[in-house]
Amino acid sequence: MMRQLGAFSGLAMVLIVLNHAIHIGIESTALYGAEPVTGWGRYLLTGLQALGVFAVPVFLFVSGSFAAYAARARRTAGISYHFVWAALRHILIPYLIWSLIFYAAVYFLRGEQHTPLQYVKNLLVGYPYHFIPLLTFFYLLAPILLWLNQRVSWLSVLLVGVYQLFLLNVREPGLLGFAFPEAAGLLTPPILFNTMADWGVYFPLGVLLGQKLSEIRPYLAKIKWVTAVATLLLFIIALLDGVGIVNLRITRYLSPLAFMLALPVIERNAIPLARHLERVGKSAYGIYLTHLLLLEIVAYLIGVIWPSFFTYAPILYPLLFAAGLGLPLLLMDGVGRSPARQVYRYIFG
Repeated sequence: MMRQLGAFSGLAMVLIVLNHAIHIGIESTALYGAEPVTGWGRYLLTGLQALGVFAVPVFLFVSGSFAAYAARARRTAGISYHFVWAALRHILIPYLIWSLIFYAAVYFLRGEQHTPLQYVKNLLVGYPYHFIPLLTFFYLLAPILLWLNQRVSWLSVLLVGVYQLFLLNVREPGLLGFAFPEAAGLLTPPILFNTMADWGVYFPLGVLLGQKLSEIRPYLAKIKWVTAVATLLLFIIALLDGVGIVNLRITRYLSPLAFMLALPVIERNAIPLARHLERVGKSAYGIYLTHLLLLEIVAYLIGVIWPSFFTYAPILYPLLFAAGLGLPLLLMDGVGRSPARQVYRYIFG
């Protein structure tokens, strides 16, 4: 297995917390009537928040690689559905627990409520944990992907990638330079439409590279500077698109794809703070499930106790980021040391 994946999983979690800390900071600043960040500060926040575009793709890529590694560790060509269920119960049970806690918290904090049917729909589509239904789908599909890769290596990635582009162009007509007929909407999947359009290719790509790494890595090493430069340039163009200077929204989806092709040839020792990121990576799923709730609580307490604090952006955003990353780790460490440690994996995954 690629040794650098643990650090990249931690980095992805850091980027998600950063993205949500900035989002909640901006949202709360407006809610409590404070002056928003303007000028270069606003551009800095936009750039930092945009880095989150790499986060979920990395998580899905790592998850796909893990599925392939599990098959290799068992010295088999595939994985059984017994393995799939064992993995899914440690994904879905914590997901259900923290989703219900989140729904209760936002009801008491900001009065957000839905009908019972709407709550069921929220769980199915992944509100607020958007990529979990997609991850579940791909875990169920993993035995087929592994079997297919043994026969035609790139077929699964190609099929899913083309379908993702189709969904993107249905959701955003003209993204590819043309629009599909209205009837094309009949070929979109329920529940997974948006997440498949955003991130469909990354789990299958992780499976393929995890399964065929020894064959594919030498080629990726030869083009590593191409993929690295492409990642940077596409990200910069995506930023320019975001502020309206250019009109090339497709770059938002291409930049993470270029990064996934560079990731397998980045050595672990070349990653700054690799050990710290690996610690975060080991707790990534638990952080993902708890950080948004804790950020909501912190922002609410600031608004009640000291609403003018939202005007102090240089302090506010680092504080929210530190809370979003540190409080989940403290919570998980506390549960891990308590009698509840016996069910730790069912709480945090």
